[in-house]
Amino acid sequence: METLYCACCGRPFKRASHRGPAPLYCSQDCRLQIAVRRRVWSGATGATWVAAREGRGGAYAATARL
Repeated sequence: METLYCACCGRPFKRASHRGPAPLYCSQDCRLQIAVRRRVWSGATGATWVAAREGRGGAYAATARL
C-alpha cells in the first residue's frame, strides 16, 4: 500500500484499495470540511473576496456586495 497525504489536513494515510482514483482526504471529516470551504469560497467573489483577504471586512464588504 502506498502512503498518501490528505489535501485538507496533511496527515499521511494508507490507500485502502488500488481500484479507482486515489482518495484526496484521510477521513469523512476532511471531506466535509473541504465541502464547507468550497461553498464559502464560491460565495466570496470579486470585491468581497478582496476585502476579506485584505482584512477590510465590515462596511466595505457590505457595500461591495451591492
